[in-house]
This record gives sequence, structure tokens and C-alpha cells, in this order.
Amino acid sequence: MPEYGTKRARAAAFAARTALVLSLTLPAAACDGLLDVQPEPHTVPGEELEKPTALEARMIGAEANFFMAYDMAIVFGGLFADELFTGSNSLAVEQRRVTPDDGTIGAADENEEGIDGLWTPMQRAAFTSNDLQEDIVAGVFGDRTPGAADSPQAARMSLFAGLSKLVLGELFCTTAFNGVGPEYTSAETYQLAVDEFTVAIEADGAEEDVLNAALVGRARAYLHLGELDLAEADAARVPADWVYIADVYSTNSAAEENDIWNMLSDSQRYTVDERFRNLTIDDTGEPDPRVDVFQDPNNPVNQDGSTPLFQARKYIDATSPIRLATGTEALLIRAEIAAARGDAASLDQAVDLINQARALYGITQQYTGGTQQEVLEKILDEKGRALFLEGQRMGDLRRFRERYGIDRFPTGEGYEDNVCMPLPNAERDNNPEI
Repeated sequence: MPEYGTKRARAAAFAARTALVLSLTLPAAACDGLLDVQPEPHTVPGEELEKPTALEARMIGAEANFFMAYDMAIVFGGLFADELFTGSNSLAVEQRRVTPDDGTIGAADENEEGIDGLWTPMQRAAFTSNDLQEDIVAGVFGDRTPGAADSPQAARMSLFAGLSKLVLGELFCTTAFNGVGPEYTSAETYQLAVDEFTVAIEADGAEEDVLNAALVGRARAYLHLGELDLAEADAARVPADWVYIADVYSTNSAAEENDIWNMLSDSQRYTVDERFRNLTIDDTGEPDPRVDVFQDPNNPVNQDGSTPLFQARKYIDATSPIRLATGTEALLIRAEIAAARGDAASLDQAVDLINQARALYGITQQYTGGTQQEVLEKILDEKGRALFLEGQRMGDLRRFRERYGIDRFPTGEGYEDNVCMPLPNAERDNNPEI
């Protein structure tokens, strides 16, 4: 299991910067698959954290911390990349000129304007997952976690720890964890995510959904690292039609609502970017079912009163779920790896994998291929459509620009050339090891 300094030092440093939320009330209906622990309607006092009876509350709290941060991570990543657009709000993110002292990105948690923060909530998600993971492996919970390191609970917490690190690595140029350093590059952060996912994958008691989600996550991290054979092997283990849907959002409180819906449909701060409007399948004129975007004639502009408001039907209300990991992503990871190899047989394989991914959405139109560059461009386009607003886009755009010279980041007057967000001063100023 990855090590990040002594538990007491990490906890003290992190607690000095942000409150540690260990439980959040979630609706019982949300308990399914990965979230099959019954929620606790209260927080866990500090002196109770290592008692066996705290396990269930801490698990649901750690998972809730991730999901309450992940929806806004998707929003900020989509805005920095090319999925979302803003007329007047958050221009620094849209135009790729986020500075280290940006308060929303760096320090904000739940704020009155409805725009939740990014760095602090994602850091909390990483910390609570790792903290509980360590206690489980140490045997704190006795027979509640049979096999300790091999238990379903350890595997699940390792999955969420890995996802937290993967997302932070994709969005930020450098990272640090738990307030004690060191400062990691994106590549080093991806390796930390690999280590977490490996714990989940190798746990004998891992549930099937946890195993598959960890395989997709590790394949994605390996792909970023250029470890193509390892990424391909992981992705090939995931059934093509497998999907994990995080059906965890509710109307119990504003914090528990899906923030993607909030930003697009409720507060109407952002709109779907024109690159993802009115998409059709190749040159057929048939609407692409993977990107179902609409403009309400009774509500056609966003908050600024002039920017056209396009909403995503997949996030139609406050309780709309998010697909956390899918066999589709695994297929398209394999397609990219095949195309990157570039020989004729590999390009044929990439084309076949693209068409397999299309078929999962009922798309019968067959892609027929092209040059290596054309196939790679098609894969980036297919990933953008199939995984629209699911959290992968910014990492994909960074990788395709760096590795293949395919740049799809938006440009224009006022835009800068950054491909990631800087480590916030909120972290740098409070981390004694940076």
C-alpha cells in the first residue's frame, strides 16, 4: 500500500487546512454496487474513528466525499478543455489562465454562489479514502473486514483513493497530498494512482464492480504514463458492456445535488460548448445518441442573458447519475494503443475497436479507417462523444497534444496556452515540504 508519511503527521497537517468530513447523509436508494453500505445520518467524532463501529459511517463518508467533489471536477475539467463554455463566469478557467491564487480552484469548498471548489474537496476525498484504507489494512475493524488487506472494504477504499489521485493528476500540473508534500509531477501522480488501483485489483475480496473500475482506472493511468502494454492488458480484462453508474446524488441538500446539472440547468452559469452541439454520425446526418444536447425554447440563454444555453440531457435533474467507469472507455483505450503502434494490422484493430464501442450505443454506421493520424484523430473524437462530461476529456486532450501533436484545446483572444492548472497557493503556502 502506498505510503505518504506518518498517519499522525498527515492528519494533523491536513486538518489544519480543511475540515475533515467523514460522513454525509445519502438516500438509502443510492446504495447499490460500490455503494452498498447503509448511510449513517451523522458525523463520526474524532475519538471514535478507530472503533469497529465507525467502519460503515467512515466508508459512506469517504465515498460521499469523492462524489461530492467529482461532479465539480468534471465541470472544471470540461470548462478548461472543450466540453463547456461560459459567457462571463469563470473566464480564467475557460481561457486556460488559472493562477495559483485562484480562490475557486484552490481553496473554495461549498460557497454561497453555488460554485463548489476543486482542490480542497478532491484533497479531502483522497485523504479520507487513504486514511480509512490504512486503518482497514492495519486490522482496526477486526472481523468486520475479513482478510484486512484483501477485504472488499480495503479494495473499495483503494479504488476511490486511486480515482482521486488520477483526477487530480489530470487536472493539475503538479500535486501534493495531505499537507506534507512532496510536490509531484503529473506523471508521478499517475504512478501514485497506479499503486492505489493495484491494491484494489490484487485484493482477493474485491467486488466485481470494484475490480473492473480499478482496471479501467489503472489502464487510463498507464496510458498517460506511456506504458501501453500494461494499459492494454488491463483494458482487455473489462467486459465491453460493463458500466458502473454512480447513482448517488439527491435533493436532500444542495451539497448532494449533481453539480453538473446545477451549472448547466439550475444556476445556468455554463453552456455546452458549440463543439458538442448538433453532432451527427460521420456524414450521415443522423444525430449522435452519445451527445444528447438541447436548447430549451422557453429558457434559451444562460445567466448572463446573452450566451445560448445548451444543456446535457444525461444530467437532466439534480439526481442524475454519473458513469464512473465503463467498458466503452476500455475499448477506446485499446483502440488508441493499437493506433499508436501504427502498422496496418494495428490500425485495422483500432478501427474494429471503434466500431465495437459504437455498437454499444446502437450505432450501425461503420468507421472505415484512414492514415494513422486520421485514426488517432477519430479516436479522440469518439472518446469525446462516448465519454462526454464524464471526467476524461482534459486528460485526453493533454495526452493527445503531447504525444501525437493533436491539439484540440480551444484558442482565441484572451486564451493562454496552458494545458493544466497550477498547484494552488492554498496548498503551497500551507505545505511545509514544498
